[in-house]
Amino acid sequence: MHLRLAAGSTIELIPQFTGLSKNNRDDLSSISHIFDRQFHVCGFGRFGRSRGLCSFRFLFSEDFACGMTSVEVDGEARGNNGGMTIATPERYREMLESARRNGYAYPAINVTSTQTLNAALQGFAEAQSDGIIQVSVGGASYFSGQRVNDRVTGSLAFAAFAHEVAAKYPNISIALHTDHCAKPYLDGWVRPLLAHEAVEVAHGREPAFQSHMWDGSTVPLKENLDIAEDLLDLCAKARTVLEIEVGAVGGEEDGHRADIDEKLYSTPADGIEVARRLGLGERGTYMAAFTFGNVHGAYKPGVVKLRPELLGEIQREVASAAKTGKLYSDTNRGLNSSVTEVSEGRDALGFDKSDDSDSRVVAPLTASPSVSTPGYTDTDLHDDKPFMLVFHGGSGSSKGDITAAVHYGVVKMNIDTDTQYAFTRAVAGHMFEHYDSVLKVDGEVGEKRYYDPRSWGRTAEDAMAKRVVEACVELGSAGKALK
Repeated sequence: MHLRLAAGSTIELIPQFTGLSKNNRDDLSSISHIFDRQFHVCGFGRFGRSRGLCSFRFLFSEDFACGMTSVEVDGEARGNNGGMTIATPERYREMLESARRNGYAYPAINVTSTQTLNAALQGFAEAQSDGIIQVSVGGASYFSGQRVNDRVTGSLAFAAFAHEVAAKYPNISIALHTDHCAKPYLDGWVRPLLAHEAVEVAHGREPAFQSHMWDGSTVPLKENLDIAEDLLDLCAKARTVLEIEVGAVGGEEDGHRADIDEKLYSTPADGIEVARRLGLGERGTYMAAFTFGNVHGAYKPGVVKLRPELLGEIQREVASAAKTGKLYSDTNRGLNSSVTEVSEGRDALGFDKSDDSDSRVVAPLTASPSVSTPGYTDTDLHDDKPFMLVFHGGSGSSKGDITAAVHYGVVKMNIDTDTQYAFTRAVAGHMFEHYDSVLKVDGEVGEKRYYDPRSWGRTAEDAMAKRVVEACVELGSAGKALK
C-alpha cells in the first residue's frame, strides 16, 4: 500500500512476524534509526510486544509519502496482507483458521505451467475466494523445462511468476504450496526449498512458499513422524506451514501407485500418535491428511468408498485425549520429551522467541505425565476440531462426502484430475472444431488464428477457471475472500 501522512501524524508499525530471537530483536532495534534517516522521524515512543506482535510507534515531523506493509493509522489497521495477493505467513494462518472456524475449505489447485497457474488465479478471482495453488514433484520439474528437469529450479520459477502475476489480483489471497513430496525427493526438493526460505526469512524477506507437504504414506508411522518432527522445525525457521499425510491414498500420483485396500483408512490411534509427536499447534502450524478411502485419479462411481465420518472420529478421540491429559500419560513420556525441548523456544505459531519474551507459550505436552488436569482448553481445540485436515484424492467425490469432510474439519482439498480434464477437454474441443484450420490438409496451409497457441490457450484457461469456481462454490469458500 502507499501511505501519505501529514506532519504530526503518528503510526504504529507492526512487522510481519511474531516472536523474536535475540538477533532479530537487535536488528529491529535499528529500525528507529532507519526511519529517522529516511522518513524524518522526530519521536520514538515504544518498542516491545503489543497484542502478540512487535510494534513501534512513530511521530512524523513533516509531510511525506511512503510504501508500508502493515500499519495502524488512528487505530485502524491497514495493509493486512502487505498489499500482496500471495499470502504472508500471518495471512495464510488467518485463512486456515477462518476456514476451520467458519466451516469451509479452500480448493488447492495443482498447476504445471504458467497457463494453468493463470487459469487458477482467474478462477479464484471470479469466485471471490482465497485459495491455494500448488505444484507436485513432477509439476515442479516440468516448470523448469523438460531438458532442465530440475524440481527446485522449477519450484522457484513457479513461485517467482506467481508472485509477479498474482499481484494484479488485489482482492484475494493465494498461498503457494508444494504437494506430495515422498521420501525419495526430500533431500532434492523440499529440504533445499526450506533452506532457501530460511535464508530469505533471516534477511527480512517472505518465504517463496507458504506451505510444504511431506508425504510419509509409504513409510511406517514412526518414521513418518520422525521426519515430520524434523520438517516442522525447519518450517518454523522458514515461517511456513507443514502438511503431513498419515495412511495411504490409493491410485496414482506422479507415477507412484497405491493399492485400494484397508490401508486407505487412518485410525483414531494414528491421530493420537500425531498429536503426541507434533503437538496441536504449540510447536508450529501444520495440516494433516488422514486418509478415509481417498484415491487419486478418476474412477467410476462405486469404486471409491469414502468414509468421511472417520475424520470426525479422529477429531473427537484426539480432542478427548487432549482434554483429559491422556496425550502425556506415563506410557508416552518418551514420545513427548523432544516436544518439550523444542516447544520452550517457540511461540504459538512456531516462530523463534527471545528468552525474555513476556508472552511465553506454555506447551501442554511439557506437563508432568502424572498431571490429571487437562492441558488443552476448548478454545485450543477449536470446538473439538484440533486438526486442520486435508482432503486428497477427491476428484469425482459426491457432494455429500465433500460436505461431510468439510464439516469434520477439512480446510484444504486437493484438486488436480478435474482441472486437468477441464483444461485439456477445451483444447481437444478446439482442435476437433477447427481441425482443417489447425492442420495443413490436402495441400492447404490452415489458418494461423486457429493454431496460434493463444487461441486454444484462452479457451482452455477459461474452462479450467470455470472448474475452479465450481470447486470454490462446492467447498464454501466462494465470496469469502478475507478483507
